[in-house]
This record gives sequence, structure tokens and C-alpha cells, in this order.
Amino acid sequence: MKLLLITFFLVLPLFAYEGHSKWIGVFKKEPGMHYPDQKVETTLFWEAFRKIIRNNWKAGYDITALKYGNGKWVGVFSKKSGFTDERFESAGRWKHFRPIVIKNWKAGYYLVDLEYGLGKWVGIFAKGTGYTGQSYNTKKNWYEMESVIKERWKQGLKLTDLEQGELKWVCVFSKGSGLGRQSFSSRGYFSKIAEKIESMWQEGYMVTGMAYGVGKWVVVFSEKPKGLHQKISFRDSIDKFIDMFEARRKAGYFLTTLSYGF
Repeated sequence: MKLLLITFFLVLPLFAYEGHSKWIGVFKKEPGMHYPDQKVETTLFWEAFRKIIRNNWKAGYDITALKYGNGKWVGVFSKKSGFTDERFESAGRWKHFRPIVIKNWKAGYYLVDLEYGLGKWVGIFAKGTGYTGQSYNTKKNWYEMESVIKERWKQGLKLTDLEQGELKWVCVFSKGSGLGRQSFSSRGYFSKIAEKIESMWQEGYMVTGMAYGVGKWVVVFSEKPKGLHQKISFRDSIDKFIDMFEARRKAGYFLTTLSYGF
């Protein structure tokens, strides 16, 4: 039963999990690839989590994913991320966070992860990303964002992050990401977005972004490199998720995307 739960999209009736909170991880595996060290850490309060980030920097880890859910801040920390420097900043309102983004751009830092939790916007900024330019857009409703994304694609930008908070969707677009052709999909139920992910895998795409907000799951897809394999796993508590994460790592997988929703 444990194995069936891990490969949920093959057997389990996902409608049984609708309405229940889920920690979701997207994992990748490539033939002959030995991924660097990676770990997940969590705590209740942002001030305490700031210390966790700094301690990991001292130990040679960068924070490569950040999520807030069910009263906890959760971070994925990875060695040899490729970043040459990293910092984080936060603000309570988006109108106050926007100047922070622009200030970091001017200093040569790009936004690599955006999170909203407990009334706070948090951004992870880094140098050494390979990005050559970045922009963002906000819209109240996701359907309004869809045409914006397509226009950004025409401008040569790729959708590299998305988040919902403070009654708005925020999408971050980057140049120089190395991502190929992209697509996106939204569904009201987790079971439906899981079916869409499975079909997009068959079409040669991989998941490069996932967010939940206002009763809607949104997933970003990018062309999948040859030989790359993805798996998606979920658990109903962060403790169970970390146990599953460690099992995935032992099996040679690397966590690339962390999400939380219902």
C-alpha cells in the first residue's frame, strides 16, 4: 500500500483526498546523474526560519524552495545549486515588496522563489542563476493572467515562478532560464491536475512550477530534456513528507518543486 500511495496517479482514487491539505513534491531523476546533498527543514515562525537559512548557508547549502502551509515554514536546502550568492527579504504587503524586488535587480540579484504565508511576502534572491533579465505581473484572477503569460512568451521570457497571496496571482518571468517551450494548466481539483500532469509527461513536458490559491491548482510545464524522469508524491503532514523525501533521495531522486494545497 505504501508503494501505491507514492505512485498515486497510477492507482489511487485521488478524489478521496480532495479537500484535505497536502504537501506535494516534484522529483527528478536522470541516468548517471549523482545529485548533490539536499535536505528539508521546517519550523513554525519566520524569525526562527531566518536562522535556519543562515545556518545552512554557513554549512554550504542554498535554499532552493520555500513554502508555507498548515502553520509551518518549510525549506528545501541544496548544495552546489550553482548560485554564487543568495539573500532573502520580506514585506507584509505586495506594494511594499515590489520596491524590494527592483532594488535586488539593480544589485544583480534575481528572484528565484516567491512565497506568501502568514500575511508575509518572502523572496529568495540569488546571483549566478544564469538569468539575463526578469519581470513580473500581477492579476486578481488567474484567467486574466493567461493572456499575460502568452504575451511574455512572445517577448522571449519564460515563466519561472508563480504564487498566490493577498488576493492576487503573481507570475515571475525570466530571460536566460534555459527552459524550452512552455505550457500551463489550471484545475479546481487536485485529482484533475494530477491527470493533466500525467498527460503532459506523455507529451514530453516536465513540471517546472506549481501553486495553489483560491481553490485552484496551477501547474507550469516546460519541455523535458531527454532521459529525465519525474515523479510527484504527496503526504498529508510535513513529517510524513520529510520521511517520503528521504526515501526518494535514497532512490536517487532530487526535489525540484515544493507545493502545498487542498
